[in-house]
Amino acid sequence: MMDIYRCRVCKAFTEDRFHCGVEAELFLDGRRREALSKLMSYILRHDPESVGVSLDSEGWARIGDLVQGIRARWRNAELYKWVTDEHVKAVAFLDPKQRFEVRDGMIRARYGHSKRLGVRISYEVDSQTKVLYHGTSRQALQSILREGVKPMNRMYVHLTTVFEDACTVGARRDTNPVVLVVNADCLRRSGYEVYKATQSIRLVRFVPTKCIERVELCKR
Repeated sequence: MMDIYRCRVCKAFTEDRFHCGVEAELFLDGRRREALSKLMSYILRHDPESVGVSLDSEGWARIGDLVQGIRARWRNAELYKWVTDEHVKAVAFLDPKQRFEVRDGMIRARYGHSKRLGVRISYEVDSQTKVLYHGTSRQALQSILREGVKPMNRMYVHLTTVFEDACTVGARRDTNPVVLVVNADCLRRSGYEVYKATQSIRLVRFVPTKCIERVELCKR
């Protein structure tokens, strides 16, 4: 991931080397940024108990509690003694996929929660998008075409409005991933509302096979 800088003039976090006409100061290098981002996602989506953090019914946690838990209770806590509230905020504000939301000293993952956490977030219903994409592995394709796309241990199936992003997700499981092209109107007609989690991420309870229009290969 890219380095994060802090503007010397307005104090905003930025990925640009220069801001407000002056050179910004390095705040968080790309290696540490990626490590912290992954850890924040894991804790807020799947295992807040691992660092002694409590989520409310909508997935919110106190930023201070998250930082203290990471620094003191995470299994590799010695690697994260540098983390402060400001580092967490910087990662959240500049996340390229808008994975996090920050408000009044609180933070939450916008989507991706494990079912067992019982998080209930009220999402905006998307009634406009026509085509959605879901990246997956070739190994999983046959079962998907028989049974549809299930959320498995998560609250929702994740889809995207961007084909390339679906390829990126599929590449986590397969060097030559495939992308399911999903008819969003078919989902709605089948009784599955489409929810807008971020600008490009859409959530649905289930994708039946009849709503999968075709399968496309990702370009290498």
